[in-house]
Amino acid sequence: MEHNRLWIDVKGFPWLPFFVSIAIWILLTGANFYYQSQGGYTGTGILFPISVIYPNQFLWSGFVFAFLFLTLGILGFLYAQKINVFFLFLVAIVLLLLGNLSQGDFDISFLQPFYLKGRQYYTDALNITDSNVWLRDFSKNLQQFQMHTKTHPPFVTLLHFWILNLFNIETLAIAFFAIGCLSFPLFYQILVFLGFEETRRKWMMLLFAVVPSVNIYLLVSIDALVLTSTLIFLLGMARIYQQHKIDAASFLLITLGLILTNLLTFSGLFLFALLGFVSLYFLLKGQWSFVWLSLMSAIIFVMTFVLIYATTGYNQLETFLLASHSENPDGFRLFHQPLVYLMTRLEDICEIFLFLSFGFLAVLFSKKAGTEVFEDKHINVLFFSAVASLSAMLLTGAYGTGETARACLFMVPYFLMLLKNIDSGQFRCLFFLCLLQTFGMQMIGNFYW
Repeated sequence: MEHNRLWIDVKGFPWLPFFVSIAIWILLTGANFYYQSQGGYTGTGILFPISVIYPNQFLWSGFVFAFLFLTLGILGFLYAQKINVFFLFLVAIVLLLLGNLSQGDFDISFLQPFYLKGRQYYTDALNITDSNVWLRDFSKNLQQFQMHTKTHPPFVTLLHFWILNLFNIETLAIAFFAIGCLSFPLFYQILVFLGFEETRRKWMMLLFAVVPSVNIYLLVSIDALVLTSTLIFLLGMARIYQQHKIDAASFLLITLGLILTNLLTFSGLFLFALLGFVSLYFLLKGQWSFVWLSLMSAIIFVMTFVLIYATTGYNQLETFLLASHSENPDGFRLFHQPLVYLMTRLEDICEIFLFLSFGFLAVLFSKKAGTEVFEDKHINVLFFSAVASLSAMLLTGAYGTGETARACLFMVPYFLMLLKNIDSGQFRCLFFLCLLQTFGMQMIGNFYW
C-alpha cells in the first residue's frame, strides 16, 4: 500500500536530471536572448521557451489566494487517502480557482482573458449578427477575423456567440470553466480503467490540478474544452485496455471525442494520427479489430462534416487549408527560414516540458525511467503513439507561434499516465516540487495569450 512506504523520498529523488533540466532551460533562454539582442531573429519569445507572459499586478488579494492555493495543495495531498472521490474533485476545482485568483481577482482571472487584449474569439463573437450567414461565409471572410478565430474552426466563436446571446460574459467564463472541470472525473475514470491503485488515483487527481499547464490554462481557455473532449476519446481507449476487447461504448466514446475535438480545433487531427499509430501497432501483431474501429470512426467523422456542409454550407476541409496557409503564408518554413523553423520546434517541445514541471522531467529522465516510468506496456503504446502523433504535427510546422503549453494541453494526461508505477516517496517529492513551481509561476506572471 502507498501509505506504508517512505513518506517523502528526498534522498532517492533524481535531483541530477532535475537541476540539469533547469540548467538547460537557463542556457537556452540566455543563448536565445543574447542572439536576439545582437539583432538575430529566431521567431521565439525573449523568455524562451515561454511564448506569452505578462507581469503579475502583484495585488495583495493575489498573494492571499496564492498562499491559500499552496496550503490547500499541501493539506489536500496529506489527507488524500481519507478524502472520498467526490470531495477530491471539489478540492481539485478549488485548487484551480485559487491558483488563478493569484492574479488578483475574478475580473483578472476569469474575464480579462476574453476581452482585455481585443484579439480573441470573444471580439469576433460580439460582431456576429446572423450566426447562419456568419457560418456559411466563414471561409470567405477568414482573413477579416482575429488571429485565433481564423486558425480555428468557426464553432469555437459560435459557442461564444450562443452563450453571450443568452447570457453575459460572466456566464461564458463559468460555462467554460465548468466544461473544463469535467476533465477531472473523466481522467479519474481513465485511471481506473488503466489499473491505477486507489491512493495513486487520488494523488494523480491532485497532481493533475496543480501541474502548471493545467492549473494555468484550464480556467477559461478554449483548450480546456479541447482537453475535456480529448479525454472522452482517451476514456474509450482506456476502456478497451481494461476489457481487452472493443465494445459499443468504447467505439462511441472514441468517435464522439474525435468529432467534438475537431469541431473545436484543427489540432484534433492529433487524434486521427494517434488512431493510426495504435492501429499500426495492432496490425503488426496481426490484430485487425482496432483497425476496423479506426476506419468506422473515420467514416462517421467524414459523414458528420458532410452533413454539416450540406445543411450550413460550411466546409471544414477548405477552412483547414486556408487556416494552414494563414499560419504559414510563405509555405513550409524549413525551406525559407530554417533557423526559425528549428527554434520554434524546440520552443514548442520545451514549453510543454516546462509547464509539466521540472519535477516531472526529473522523474521522466531518471535512471529508473526504464523500470518504473515505462513499466506498463499498454500505457507505453498510448504514450508513444501520442508522442509520435504530436511529433508529426510539429514536423509539418504546426504551432509556429509556440503556446504549446496551452494548445497541447491534451498531451498532459499521456505524460502523467507514466507515473503509475513510480516509487511513492518520489511521487510525493514530485508533487510538492510541482506545487511550488505552479505557485511561483502564478505569482509572477499572467500567461494568457
